Amino acid sequence: MFAYPAAEADAASLLIMMEQASMTPPAPWRGIKINATPLGPAPLAIRQAWIGLTLPLLETAPSVPETMIVEIGFRNPAGLLSLLKRRLGIKPPTAVWQAYTVQAARALRLLESHSPDAARWWHRNTPWLLEPSQGLAFDADCCELVFVERLPANEP
Repeated sequence: MFAYPAAEADAASLLIMMEQASMTPPAPWRGIKINATPLGPAPLAIRQAWIGLTLPLLETAPSVPETMIVEIGFRNPAGLLSLLKRRLGIKPPTAVWQAYTVQAARALRLLESHSPDAARWWHRNTPWLLEPSQGLAFDADCCELVFVERLPANEP
């Protein structure tokens, strides 16, 4: 075993501490915990099924609620009625929300493990939300921002 002289030991300790200080810990996982019934056009029982779930925020979403214009009526973007309304210049009803955005398909997978009936309702009535590019907004009043070191237990 090799013994460092005192000055070399201090320098070696200093180098180790400097290396450890420069190592950044993994960023905490950001999500929202649903604590109250979210706003939206879904039936009350379906919206209440979200309560208790923790959902991951989109990686690009800020850690504060965003002001956004939200469509408050369901529409199937590929449906004939939606196409006709768009051609006629009819826009869906909207509202301004302070909201957090999650990836819709992932949120619906989490909902399925929590409330299969509610998840079936979403699959039947909003099949376009299963596409990876689709987001789902939750009003800031129904949830709280959470930071955790790992994914929550309800993550499938």
